Amino acid sequence: MATHRRLDHQTRQHQIVEAARDLIANGGVDALTIRGIASKVGVTEAAIYRHVASKEEVILLLIQEVEESLFQAISRATRSDRHALERLEHMLQLHVSYVELRQGISFVVIAQAAQFEEPRVRSAGRRLVEKYLSLVAEIISQGIERDEIDRTVAPDAAAMIFFGMIQSAVTRWLFDPSTHPLGENSVSMWKLFRTSLEFSDEDADLHPSENGRG
Repeated sequence: MATHRRLDHQTRQHQIVEAARDLIANGGVDALTIRGIASKVGVTEAAIYRHVASKEEVILLLIQEVEESLFQAISRATRSDRHALERLEHMLQLHVSYVELRQGISFVVIAQAAQFEEPRVRSAGRRLVEKYLSLVAEIISQGIERDEIDRTVAPDAAAMIFFGMIQSAVTRWLFDPSTHPLGENSVSMWKLFRTSLEFSDEDADLHPSENGRG
């Protein structure tokens, strides 16, 4: 019986997360209420409160779900042993596809987490961002060690720029998808970002393997 109750609780929480995502996608974070979730799920508010105590707990569930699904989506790039620049480009492509598929909900949730006074929500949001930045910085550091990226590049700073360019592209896309297509903008930004990581002309002769890369 205990196992059945645990599975039922997990199923209900999954329904709550799906309903919350739908509410945010259609009406923004202001539309996220326990009443709205109950209506989407098709149960009473009391039934929802048996599984989450507040709107803050719903946001926590959303952050957890974003963390799990996002890192699963980009894992093919992060676990690869290819050239560091190829891994970063692949990671960007996978992240953009993830954002488009989920209507930008991940960035909305992260931004909202920063505005909550609830320490658990802020901590969870910060942890997700720091985990992402550390992953990007690690790929860049590996690229530097393998002479695939210019040694003057600061991994942590470059990681913040990488994350920031995705965030800015998503923000413009959310405001006007037709004018600012996410895929096209990400390609343009990647070309600029890649240039900042590649060896300078005066160093090119020291890295013949890089000199022939397109």
